[in-house]
Amino acid sequence: MQKTVYAGFIGVALIFIYMLFYYRFMGLIAVITLSTYIYLVLLVFNWMNAVLTLPGIAALILGVGMAVDANIITYERIKEEIRSGKSIMSAFKAGSRRSLSTILDANITTILAASVLFAYGTSSVQGFAVMLIVSILTSFITAVYGSRLLLGLWVNSKALNKKYRWFGVKEGEINEL
Repeated sequence: MQKTVYAGFIGVALIFIYMLFYYRFMGLIAVITLSTYIYLVLLVFNWMNAVLTLPGIAALILGVGMAVDANIITYERIKEEIRSGKSIMSAFKAGSRRSLSTILDANITTILAASVLFAYGTSSVQGFAVMLIVSILTSFITAVYGSRLLLGLWVNSKALNKKYRWFGVKEGEINEL
């Protein structure tokens, strides 16, 4: 159990470093929302008076992966829009809008799979399924709404206008409209 928790910490730390290095400012937003996600999942699990088992830890780490995936999909769409020549504001709006259906599809299919595991599994598999469902729902809220809220506040403040490098885009990669 202790080794699993330690491995989870190392994995999450590596994800944080990667997000900061590759996505720069958006990576910072992702680190904040992922930290919030982990806190909220553990809080919900505590409210359920559940015991954190190895399958539960595995579901939590899988949920971190899904939350990171949602952030990456959104951020890559925003970067694509910036590269196409759009302003930071319009790239944020278009990238957020274009990524939502992909993120929603991934989360719904994972919840369906977890529901099947819960319905047909034994006790430890059911525990994994419950933790996975809680993780996915929480990751959707933090990755989609939390990340977009924080990034949207910064974009709307216009503090990031013309700061393409903060989004991981070099000015030479941007096409003229």
